[in-house]
Amino acid sequence: MSTPSPGLIHRWDHNFSILSIVTFPKKKLLFAGTQDSKILVFNLPTYNLVSVLTLGDIENTHTRSSVLCLERSSDEKYLFSGGADSLVRIWSIYDVDSLNSSIQVEEVATVYSLTDIGDIFSLRYLDTLDTLVFGCQNASLLFLDNIFDRILEAHGSHEKNIDKLPHRRYDKFFDSLGPSGRTGSPAPRLAETSSNAIHKYASKEVQMHRILEVPSENIVNYAHNGFIYSICKLCLKCSTLLEDGKKHEHVHSHDYSKNSTAVSECIISGGGDGISKMWFLSKNEKGAISINSVAAKLDNEDTVISQAVEFPFLYCGLTDGVVKIWDLSTKQLVSTLHTPQKYDIISISVYMDHIFAINESGTTLFYENEVVHWKPNQGKMLSSDIFTRHDAPTERQISFLTGANDGSLTLWDLSEVMHSSDWGKSEEFVQALKKQDIDSAEDKSFLNSEEMLETLRDLISFQSVSQNPDTAQQLASRRCASHLQKLFVKFGATKATLLPVKDGKNPIAFALFKGKNLDKKRILWYGHYDVVSGNQHRWLTDPFLLTCDNGFMKARGVSDNKGPLVAALYSVANLVQRDQLLNDVVFLVEGSEEIGSPGLAQACMENRDLIGPQIDWIFLSNSTWVDQENPCLNYGLRGVINAQITVWGEQPDRHSGIDGGLRKEPAADLIKLISKLQDDDGKILIPGFYEPLKDLSEVDFKRLNKVVEFANMGKEITTEDLVTNWTKPSLSVTTMNISGPGNITVIPQSATIGVSIRLVPEQEVGKIKDSLKKYITQCFDRFSSGNHLEISIVNEAEAWLGDPTNHAYEVLKEALTFKWGKEPLLVREGGSIPCIRALERLLAAPAVQIPCGQSTDNAHLDNENLRIENWTYMTEILAQVFNRL
Repeated sequence: MSTPSPGLIHRWDHNFSILSIVTFPKKKLLFAGTQDSKILVFNLPTYNLVSVLTLGDIENTHTRSSVLCLERSSDEKYLFSGGADSLVRIWSIYDVDSLNSSIQVEEVATVYSLTDIGDIFSLRYLDTLDTLVFGCQNASLLFLDNIFDRILEAHGSHEKNIDKLPHRRYDKFFDSLGPSGRTGSPAPRLAETSSNAIHKYASKEVQMHRILEVPSENIVNYAHNGFIYSICKLCLKCSTLLEDGKKHEHVHSHDYSKNSTAVSECIISGGGDGISKMWFLSKNEKGAISINSVAAKLDNEDTVISQAVEFPFLYCGLTDGVVKIWDLSTKQLVSTLHTPQKYDIISISVYMDHIFAINESGTTLFYENEVVHWKPNQGKMLSSDIFTRHDAPTERQISFLTGANDGSLTLWDLSEVMHSSDWGKSEEFVQALKKQDIDSAEDKSFLNSEEMLETLRDLISFQSVSQNPDTAQQLASRRCASHLQKLFVKFGATKATLLPVKDGKNPIAFALFKGKNLDKKRILWYGHYDVVSGNQHRWLTDPFLLTCDNGFMKARGVSDNKGPLVAALYSVANLVQRDQLLNDVVFLVEGSEEIGSPGLAQACMENRDLIGPQIDWIFLSNSTWVDQENPCLNYGLRGVINAQITVWGEQPDRHSGIDGGLRKEPAADLIKLISKLQDDDGKILIPGFYEPLKDLSEVDFKRLNKVVEFANMGKEITTEDLVTNWTKPSLSVTTMNISGPGNITVIPQSATIGVSIRLVPEQEVGKIKDSLKKYITQCFDRFSSGNHLEISIVNEAEAWLGDPTNHAYEVLKEALTFKWGKEPLLVREGGSIPCIRALERLLAAPAVQIPCGQSTDNAHLDNENLRIENWTYMTEILAQVFNRL
């Protein structure tokens, strides 16, 4: 279904270009900066022009300039403007009189620099730090801290130092002590108090206008090798998450052990050098502000003209219609988008995954896999903004503003453009997140069962598919990882961060919960947040919307593996809440398990010190019971080698009536080749395949016999079946593909067959893989067909065999028996989990597998489900076990 164009709500016209836009949604105001030194103020409910702010002296045209950037304070009391006159102006804004269509605006301060900075292209105000940051034509980044304290300090002084402003200077490079007679930060006051005081004075028409100089130590010269076109800021909570990861990277200049009350905010500047740079500005307990060394440099390889942030993503608008999307948590490039016309992306706005890229050809909307372009009836578009309007308590409208070089300013309704079912849920989700304090470990409400269910519902909603993901699923996976990081912090983790994985794969969510024992163990919980794809039409409900009925939860990932992950998280959170966690618990949650865990081992090696020098136990829950009645403990999994074997010829697809029988055909060669892998009785013919195998021990045989005796698996299942399926290797032909249309009369140019080989612990993956390749090649060479052979290994995993008699299994066995009233069955499985043996080897610790759901969970299949009783019992069981190890 095609996406319609937005509906035009209103259009205003001016005689000069609209260069910048900022909205005040609470006050229902719109401010537009123009090329002719004006700021137009509109009342959104009435669409009236209620005020025109003129910059500089009306009589002197040399004091006036284009308004290139606008910014507001979060409380909407102040407007900040910057432009071609090298000045930043601070305006105090008062409530609109809707009846009389009037508004009071007072300019309370002008900010200047003695350095010739040229045009000011970008401007941001950091509310928490009471600090202005702006990027300039001379490639410098400037900040002025404690702004309202400075204004109050200057209040009462008759000297304005008006001659120091750029247009009045005789020498732009003379030294100055500044308006107050000294440089540096004034004695700190509470920013809110200073802000309110100035707002009060100005409202009484007291002359408040002051001239403020940026101290030389607040100028970062050559912050970029080019103009600084854009600056965007992160919310304080997101800055905190990135700051935590940055401290781990050892690039922060502050000693937090001595300054625990420090507050930091993160900004990202984009410049003509193609770099997006992350900076942290910090205020310590004494009120001093400093800008820290660059946290990261993201190389876009082309000029960064515009930027937008929707955490954890940074969206960069570049030249030639290119938009690049970065994951700020891992500093990795996620996706590159292209507008239909290759014009520079002058402005970019993002709302709930909807990306609006503005260039002179119009607006391009990117959403999931859709690309929609529309050309409004405007000139060359120069500016944009997107915001939510609440014209009535029950009404919400997503609106979009665009300004152009023909002086037009247009307001659009995005109700038909936005995917309402998605952004509606997302908006509610984001609002809920905003209400949460990520440092609210003292808030106990999140530990009840209803909140546990809501936590899982939120986690399920992320469509974190890792198998052949599209752009939307790639973004969803990284949002899921970022959401997990926030949950870890909320639930009391001492440290929570995201670990990057090579080749741009989904990041690993890491968290540490510290136990109170002196002689404590360190337990690692391994899980994964990625899920498999599937045919949604075969589901009875929306697979990414958690549904609960008849005692079961149903959704994609509820059993594999988000449900067990949430159970483990809450078991630890309950202990932390009661100050009863005795042992350290580390969470390592990856996003690529369903594609073989690529990069996991390397990430673990690179972060070994963070994970812990000594891991005692590795826990996971990535399987189910063998029936619906008996709890289980799993201690064995088969390994796997998944391979694709392709035979292809140099001739194109041909007609069997014209070319049939003239030469040997790829599909026929491939069928003969696959027949060499097994004999007529199913014995695998790969040389050396069976040599390492050992007979099953009597103890293991008795365990499997007990499973058949007690488990309700169906009368047709025998102990010998379990021995074969769980403890013997196998080879299966799984997929078959050919080139061409698939017509029965067409000889395909190429044919491919997928082969899945399951291995047991005695077999070495490397040796079997080499033997397979060598054997297949030798067989093919004997054909002398003239066709070509390709063998590719899709993924591989070692088999795993645990020790069901060790201490962890004994503790689990007791806890399960107590909770379920019956002893758990000790089982093995025919499937594979690629990471278990790798983790055991890297961390030098034994793994323990505790299944959560039942045999009817349908993991990887349609209508995946998990019984709520199993899920809640798992939480209680793990809370006991984590403390008893």
